[in-house]
Amino acid sequence: MSHQNNNKSLAKVMIAIALVGVMVGINLPLSSLTLKTWGVTSVVIGFSASMVGLATVFITPFFSKLINRFGQMQIMRFCLIILPISILFLPALKNIYIWFFLRFIIGIAATGIWLLSEVWINAFAEDKHRGKVIAVYSSVISLGFIIGVLIMSFISIESGGGFYVSAFISIIAAIPLWNMTDLPDYDVVEDISFYRYLVTAPGLMGSSWMMGFLYAGTAALLPIFALPYVQDDYSQSSRTVAWLASGELTLPLIVGWMADRYDKARLMIYISSISVLSLAILPMIFNVPFLRFLLLFIIGGTIMSFYSLGLTLLGQEFKGKVLASANACFIFFLSLGEILGPPVIGKAMDLFGNSAFGWSMSIVGFIYLIIFIGSNAISKSTNNLGP
Repeated sequence: MSHQNNNKSLAKVMIAIALVGVMVGINLPLSSLTLKTWGVTSVVIGFSASMVGLATVFITPFFSKLINRFGQMQIMRFCLIILPISILFLPALKNIYIWFFLRFIIGIAATGIWLLSEVWINAFAEDKHRGKVIAVYSSVISLGFIIGVLIMSFISIESGGGFYVSAFISIIAAIPLWNMTDLPDYDVVEDISFYRYLVTAPGLMGSSWMMGFLYAGTAALLPIFALPYVQDDYSQSSRTVAWLASGELTLPLIVGWMADRYDKARLMIYISSISVLSLAILPMIFNVPFLRFLLLFIIGGTIMSFYSLGLTLLGQEFKGKVLASANACFIFFLSLGEILGPPVIGKAMDLFGNSAFGWSMSIVGFIYLIIFIGSNAISKSTNNLGP
C-alpha cells in the first residue's frame, strides 16, 4: 500500500475513532448518573460499567478466528450496526438487569470497532513514527471523549436524550469506516495464548491492565466522587470528567514524542510514579478548584499514557500475522482492568467513604509499579547473561 493511501486510511480511522470517543464521553458518565438517580449504590454502578470490559474479555479469545472466517470488514460493519441499536434501547428499558445485558452487547460491538481500528493503525504506521501516530490516535479518542462529556453536561439526565444523541453519533462514525478494505494477505494467528503474552511481555500487558482499571474506574465513578464537592450538581460533576480527558488528550502527545527518543521502560516508571502520587493526594485537594483541575489533568494524562506507550511497544514487538492476536491480548488485559476497576473502587467507596476513590487506585498503581520495576530488572539481568 502506498504512503499516500496509508495516510488516507489513517485519517479515516482517526475520524471514526474520534466520533466513537464522543459517543463514549456521553455514555459513561450519563449511564452512571442515570443509575444514581435510580438510587443504585456505587458498587452496582461499578458493576454496570464493568459490563463493557466483561464483554471484551468474553469476545477477544475468539476474535482471530472470527477475522479469519468472516473478514475484517464484515465484523466491522456488524459492530457498527449493533452499537447504535443497543444504545437506543437503554432509555427505553429502565431495568438494571436489562441494562447489564445491553451494556454487555455494547461492549462486544465497541470491542470489534476498537480492536480492528488499532490493528489498522499499527499496520499503517511506520516504525520511525509509530510513537507519534499512536499518541495522536490516543489523543483523538480523548478529544472525542471531552466533546462527549461536554455535550452530555448540557442534556438533562432524566430526559434520556443523551442516549439518542450518542446513538446518532455512533451512526455518523460508521461513515468513514464503512468502505474500508481488509488488509491484504492478513489471515491472523488463531492461537491466542494470554499466558504466553503475559510472561513474555509482562510490562506491556500490565500497562494495558492498569489503563483499563484506572480509565474505567475514573470515567464511571469520578462524577459520583465529585458530587459532594459541587453541591450535588450533576452537570458540574459530569464536567470533571472533561478535565480528566483534557490530560488524556494532551500529555500522551508528549509521551509519544519521548517514546520515539528515550528508554520506554524508564518512561513507564516515571508515568506510574506520577500516577500513584497524584491519585494519593486527590481526595485531599479536590475541594480547591484550581488544584482539582490541575490534578485531574495530570491523572488523565498518565492514564492514557499507560495505553499509548504500551500500544507503541506492541506495534514494535509484534508484526504481521501475530499483530492482531497480540493486540487482542493487549485489549484482553485492558478489559480485565475495566472489569475490576469500577466495582473494586465502588466497593472501596461504599466501605471507606468517598476518599477511597483516589486512595484505592493509588494502592493498585503502587503494586503495579513494584511489579514493573521487578520484572524489568529480571529482564535486563537475563539479557546481560546472554545465551
